[in-house]
Amino acid sequence: MISRFYPKAYRNSLAIQNQLARFVWLAVSSVFFDLSPTPCFGWRRLLLRLFGATMAAGTKVYPSTRVWAPWNLVMDEGACLGRKVNCYNVAKVELGIDATASEGTFLCTASHDIHGPDFRLTTSPIRIARGAVIFAEAFLGPGVTVAEGAVVGARSVVVRNVGPYEVVAGNPSRVIGERRFRPDGENEKHVHT
Repeated sequence: MISRFYPKAYRNSLAIQNQLARFVWLAVSSVFFDLSPTPCFGWRRLLLRLFGATMAAGTKVYPSTRVWAPWNLVMDEGACLGRKVNCYNVAKVELGIDATASEGTFLCTASHDIHGPDFRLTTSPIRIARGAVIFAEAFLGPGVTVAEGAVVGARSVVVRNVGPYEVVAGNPSRVIGERRFRPDGENEKHVHT
């Protein structure tokens, strides 16, 4: 009776070309990406572009960041993937202008069909829009869009879209406020973290 809940042997449904490209990327990135000095953002942009990423000028990807499939990564000007971000981009991950995924964030575009006997892979893209900020160690699930200017609190679990300028936090995340900008000059009065 219980055995019906165990899936059949899992088969990788991704094309052999995809698997080979990932193998080559892993070999190249483990030497030339991972071991590059932190300030060498241009070098890492070049490597990602060589493997199909769309990288605008001024993007920052740190050497400890894990990019699963560069060909599924799009970063607009000023976007940043911080230290130890896990960009599990089986489907496309897009970061808009000045969007940031902070340290330890997990961007997860894939899961499995837990109801099917073959446990097949399911994928859906993630979009982090202009000026949105994902704070440390947050998890974004497949298909999530974080709209312009939104903020995701540290260690939050986000499985639904986040609206423009919403501030969400928790597990599962929920709206806890709205992002408001102070007039110019007032920011200097506050300590930044």
